[in-house]
Amino acid sequence: MSVLRSLLTAGVLASGLLWAMATSATPKMAEDAAKDGRWLVTQQRSPDAACLDCHKPDKEGMHGTHAEVINPNNNLPVTCTNCHGKPGPDHREGVKDVMRFNNPMYTVEQQNSVCLSCHLPEQLQKAFWPHDVHVTKVACASCHDLHPQQDTMKVLTDKGRVKICVDCHSDQRDNPNFNPAAVNVLKEQP
Repeated sequence: MSVLRSLLTAGVLASGLLWAMATSATPKMAEDAAKDGRWLVTQQRSPDAACLDCHKPDKEGMHGTHAEVINPNNNLPVTCTNCHGKPGPDHREGVKDVMRFNNPMYTVEQQNSVCLSCHLPEQLQKAFWPHDVHVTKVACASCHDLHPQQDTMKVLTDKGRVKICVDCHSDQRDNPNFNPAAVNVLKEQP
């Protein structure tokens, strides 16, 4: 009988100890659970790990302006999936699952809505007046490189900017198939 009592006592003590350790090991989770009445689950893997398996930052130039930047609206780091979305199982076959900038598959509004989730229109207008005119008509990626070490537009001279305006508006006037969602003025620059 004393062996049974000892085992029972040991079991009660062990379960109490485990309960105390679980509560003290995660005070933040316990606080959150008390507030919401449910547990907070945090993601263990980076949702961008799959992107980096194929798209290599050191080879493809995914750095510069958008690397290690913080979204001013939510104070979280900008990641691949913030701008491009999460790829589906058929991603490699070219399905419409993630945002591809300067791709006519996506409208100007769809492409620019991603940019405008961080870049506020008032700030863009103050930075350079053509943003007001073009934000609904031309994709942001038509003029801006998204992953280079230096965005070409930020180092362009005034004369270079005027040349881009003239070239693009000439193309628009002369080409009946002109598609502002697929314009890429930067590829034409020396």
